[in-house]
Amino acid sequence: MQNSPSWSDLHDATLLRVECRWEDGCFYVYLRTGISACPEVQIVATGGRRLDCPRMHPWGPSVSVNEVRGPTELAEKLQRLEIEMQSGDVIVLDAEEFGIVAP
Repeated sequence: MQNSPSWSDLHDATLLRVECRWEDGCFYVYLRTGISACPEVQIVATGGRRLDCPRMHPWGPSVSVNEVRGPTELAEKLQRLEIEMQSGDVIVLDAEEFGIVAP
């Protein structure tokens, strides 16, 4: 494994917090992975246009990631990343670019 995990490695990661920096349009998703090489990572979205973060718990309470889908291409040079939580909630981020950073 390299310095940061792949999108599929984020299954079962713990969501710590979601941050939106309105001024520069950067979104940050902070996760604890349980991977010894990089126990905490950040998903960084630059050129952010949309952040939907429901917390309705349709499947019951959970702080763990079930699946990360994307990034997929949208119109106008945007990409979408969906983070499905084990609660059944889906966090949706639309941005120009996504990456995973190990702090």
